[in-house]
Amino acid sequence: MTKAKLPGRNEMVRRQRLLADFGDFALGSDDLDEVLNEACRLVGEALGTDLAKVLEIEDRDGERRLFVRAGVGWPPGVVGRLRLPARDRSSETYAIDKGVPVITPDIGEEGRFEFPDFMKSAGVVGAVNVPIFLPGRTPYGLLQVDSRKVWAPDRHDTEFLRTYATLLGPVIDRLHKVHALSNAERRNETLLRELQHRIKNNITAITSLVESRRRLSRSDEVRAELGVVGERIGALRLVHEQIYATGATDRLPLGPYVTELLAGLLGLHRERRVGLDVRIGDVEVTSDGAVPLGLILNEFATNSLKHAFGPGDGGRISVEAERRGERLWLRIADNGRGLPEGNLPDGRRQTARRGSGTGVGLIEGLARQIGATPQWSSDGGTALTIEF
Repeated sequence: MTKAKLPGRNEMVRRQRLLADFGDFALGSDDLDEVLNEACRLVGEALGTDLAKVLEIEDRDGERRLFVRAGVGWPPGVVGRLRLPARDRSSETYAIDKGVPVITPDIGEEGRFEFPDFMKSAGVVGAVNVPIFLPGRTPYGLLQVDSRKVWAPDRHDTEFLRTYATLLGPVIDRLHKVHALSNAERRNETLLRELQHRIKNNITAITSLVESRRRLSRSDEVRAELGVVGERIGALRLVHEQIYATGATDRLPLGPYVTELLAGLLGLHRERRVGLDVRIGDVEVTSDGAVPLGLILNEFATNSLKHAFGPGDGGRISVEAERRGERLWLRIADNGRGLPEGNLPDGRRQTARRGSGTGVGLIEGLARQIGATPQWSSDGGTALTIEF
């Protein structure tokens, strides 16, 4: 039987460096199998052994087993595949139950424990089992270092392995939590996409119902009102389509959203020959803010198309937006006839008066939803500025 020599200063420094290297590696990876395999490689390098593995406790149907989760030096079919029964006469079970390292210098001479055939087939002679505990002393499994020769690690080797296993516990716990959070996030994203899809379908169904009622109505006034309602629902549908298409959960780019919204609206009123000018840089808006904002833009543009331009007039609707610190500044304007006289005395920039039209009233209500006060001006057209 051989006994390991007392590690010199250089050997102790090397082991400390390996612990530090493993810590750095573990912090940089969220893959548990990758981290555990690297842990096995480094511990084998530190102790000069051929074989190492991490065994994970599994409880299935009331039966405890040990899963070879990671390892180095083993033939195919062991790591990531093999499961061992946690027998009473196994050194692994003893180490877990007692919570202490178990050293077996020569498994052929050991009478206390039985060892699995795959270890014997691999030529294992000496083995050390060190239990791994998660925070709170919850047993996770074992770090097992094996040698193909008689091996009796001394106190320093054993303490190094205990330190290594103690380091593994919090690392495994962190990665378990990362994995659980990642799974929860994926489930939530799947549920959110399904919800968005259902909302989109429901809005489409409502739009179809409104359009059906509009076509069946004999009243020009009712048809006109239902057309406005349909356009408002269309604006609501578009924001959900944008969110669904981009996969965003809480934000979407403002430029494409505004362009598609208003271009679609102008396409329904081609007879007005009104152009669109959108000048929005790299600006995003929250999904909650995009709905009322889209409805505000839709309402302004609809009113412009109906009241700012004549049937044969050419015209333009422009939108610009930019970030101003933590706030979003947006201005939409047309170059049409301006607001009716009396709505904005002397054309000064001020808050629009209540009762100046259902469109203006709706815009004011929507603006309050996002914490903004609409500012109107009428000079060479009509402009609405909001900041929130």
